[in-house]
Amino acid sequence: MQTDMIAVPKLNWTRTEDGWYTATDADGASWSIDRHPTVPSRQNDSGSPDWREKWWLHPGADDGNPEIHETCPIVTSAPWTALHRHPEVLRYADVLAAGWRDECWRIANGTPLSEKVMGRGVERAPLSALLGAPVLVHPQLLLDEVLRATRHEGRAYAAEQALREAGLPVPGADGRGDDRD
Repeated sequence: MQTDMIAVPKLNWTRTEDGWYTATDADGASWSIDRHPTVPSRQNDSGSPDWREKWWLHPGADDGNPEIHETCPIVTSAPWTALHRHPEVLRYADVLAAGWRDECWRIANGTPLSEKVMGRGVERAPLSALLGAPVLVHPQLLLDEVLRATRHEGRAYAAEQALREAGLPVPGADGRGDDRD
């Protein structure tokens, strides 16, 4: 993961007459946030579908195309009718519009709540960094992570030494030395 993460550009969301929101990014791509229930094909199979309306991000103008509704991400499930009163939600829509998706896992960040991890292709980043307001991590959490990594490196080194002493090949080394990045 990069440590010099650039914050996601802020889009200028405008509320339309029908209560939805639209914006255009720097590349000229248009986005809309509208409110509707989850389409039947994306409902869970538990036998109790969730028909509550949620706010969804759509690429381009939402013309009711059902294919758009198959892939659009949820911006929020909150029952609010005026997202402009909740700028953090519109800022989250900026992150989604930039191509980042919720990876469905969280990391500890030194606060009572853990932080969402977002992904775009092979990139991973904490949500706060993408929003441009990174959360500082408690020093003890950083130390614990360094100690854990050091323990694993020590175990790997001991295993490599045992393989060498036994005359067995070391996986990944191919006799060329250390292949670690």
